[in-house]
Amino acid sequence: MYNRLFGMSCRPNFSYRSAPNRIPPPNLSIQAKSLNHNQHIPDNQKSSKDSPPVDQVLIKSSAMGGIILPEHTDKNATYNVASLNMNTYSYRNFLIHFNFSCNIATAGARMHLKFQLLKQGNDQAIPTPVSSSLVYSRSVDSRETNTFSFVAFDQDSMGCRNCNYSVFVEIMGFDTLGTVMITNPVLIASIIENNSGIV
Repeated sequence: MYNRLFGMSCRPNFSYRSAPNRIPPPNLSIQAKSLNHNQHIPDNQKSSKDSPPVDQVLIKSSAMGGIILPEHTDKNATYNVASLNMNTYSYRNFLIHFNFSCNIATAGARMHLKFQLLKQGNDQAIPTPVSSSLVYSRSVDSRETNTFSFVAFDQDSMGCRNCNYSVFVEIMGFDTLGTVMITNPVLIASIIENNSGIV
């Protein structure tokens, strides 16, 4: 009677004919172990979110053939001697370091040249200065070749898909005398993404 009232109600409710196909219940005594993802995910498959961002540097340069300023080039005439386009849209906290250099060769020349780096984005109607004006001047006839260079920083830029940076030279003071050649102009831009708060 005891088996009929209590023992039979404790039996599993399934047919014995399907016993060979049954899957035994899991062993509940086994405790789940925590998975350390860093130990099981290869380094080349980890997301960039797994590690803190690091500073990045992108370098871009532009080299043009140069220009020749013939004798009696008008005062206030302006020429573009170097130019490059930058895509900074994906950057958030960054600065751009510029380095410009060229050779200036003269043949019996007198001149007063002003160099300046300007930038212009897609949404800008006119270019804005990045560097101060830098002057190369000879008040007496000169026959020489010199290297002219300057460094500039752009710390106020917002992300832009197509921002143009150009170095312009303007004839100042008086018309040029003799022949002036600006050769091998090179403009180098280094985008430094600062995620560590150092700059």
